[in-house]
Amino acid sequence: MKTIKSLLLLLAAQILVSAQEAPPKPTTSRCHGCVRRVAKRVPSVAPAPASSASADFFVGEARVDVTKDETVVRLAMAQHGSVLIELPANDGPRYIIPGDPEMATVDQKALERNKRAIVVRPGTQFVPPLRNLKARTPSATVTAQMRSGLVVTFLFYPVEDLAQNVHRCVLNYNRDEVVARRRAAGLPVNLDSTGERGEMTTQSVAPISISVEDTKEEENRTSAETPIASSAPGPNPNLRVPSPATTRLSSIDKTVDTKDTASYASSAQTALQEAMKQPKRFKNWTKPTHGLALSILRPSVNGERFNVVLVAVKNKTSDSVKLTPDIPDLSIEMLDDRGKPLNIESIKKLHTEASDTSGLIPKGGIVYYAVAYTSPVLGAHQQVRVSVGQTSAADEPASIVLVRSEK
Repeated sequence: MKTIKSLLLLLAAQILVSAQEAPPKPTTSRCHGCVRRVAKRVPSVAPAPASSASADFFVGEARVDVTKDETVVRLAMAQHGSVLIELPANDGPRYIIPGDPEMATVDQKALERNKRAIVVRPGTQFVPPLRNLKARTPSATVTAQMRSGLVVTFLFYPVEDLAQNVHRCVLNYNRDEVVARRRAAGLPVNLDSTGERGEMTTQSVAPISISVEDTKEEENRTSAETPIASSAPGPNPNLRVPSPATTRLSSIDKTVDTKDTASYASSAQTALQEAMKQPKRFKNWTKPTHGLALSILRPSVNGERFNVVLVAVKNKTSDSVKLTPDIPDLSIEMLDDRGKPLNIESIKKLHTEASDTSGLIPKGGIVYYAVAYTSPVLGAHQQVRVSVGQTSAADEPASIVLVRSEK
């Protein structure tokens, strides 16, 4: 009997322990050499549009609002593409300075047909960089100065995809605003006028600069420069003056009396002769601007209708310098209370004499000019400035103040 009770107690205890234990986990076979990979969800990234291939330059099509005089426009160009640069209807290129012709060329025939657009084509060496290079740098440059005086530099970046090529670039600006800003800064404006012309410089391999002119305009300029025999008294025989074929004289009003014309020429010739005999009289020189330094003298003139100014131009560079035509330039500047120019007006030159009319100054050389000009009436905030430029920096001439108003 005791044995039966003992067995029942053991059976009850075993049942109680089994009820408290957790159900066993099903056994699964696992390969110790295998690792289960869980795929993570990665947000999809939309492909970048073609126009954002680089934030450094335009691709596809470009429209540039020009708000300052020194503007740099960066454009993409493919090996087998071309770029058409359109300009405002009232302005156009006066000078175009291409870079390496093996990198980029300017289509001169297209420019002859449409002088309000510039067509640039890639050269044989204009190839895109290697694909593993992330940085992009320009490979070609073309600089254009418009007839208003605005200077724009175009940098061309090589790209592989022809769809990224800038087929059309539109420059948007107001010519009157450009002229006003350049006048205020003392820079030459309206380069299409006769008095502001420059010269074209070329070399045997490729043009350094391209001068853009109308054929009729060129013919008129050639006929205007043809010397005409005059009955006016000849220059002083002691003065070294070139032949009439190469002498540069400012335009003289046809309504001016012949006696007045002779008086202007005689006064300028006499003043120039005295200046060349005493070059040490030029003492106060300006700081060089692109290698040109100026000094002026004001000789006494027996007359109230005109004055004469002597201008000495020194070349302080290590090479010869080519001056722009029809210099020196005389202008009246209207100043604000801080002395900054607000408006600039040209002064009529009656007669100009030069010690050397080639326009080329050798290293360390000096050229002297005598200019007879109409005596201006100045306001309280006006002054007269004399400017001389060179062909390689026509937009930044050397200048000196001739007359200041008495405040």
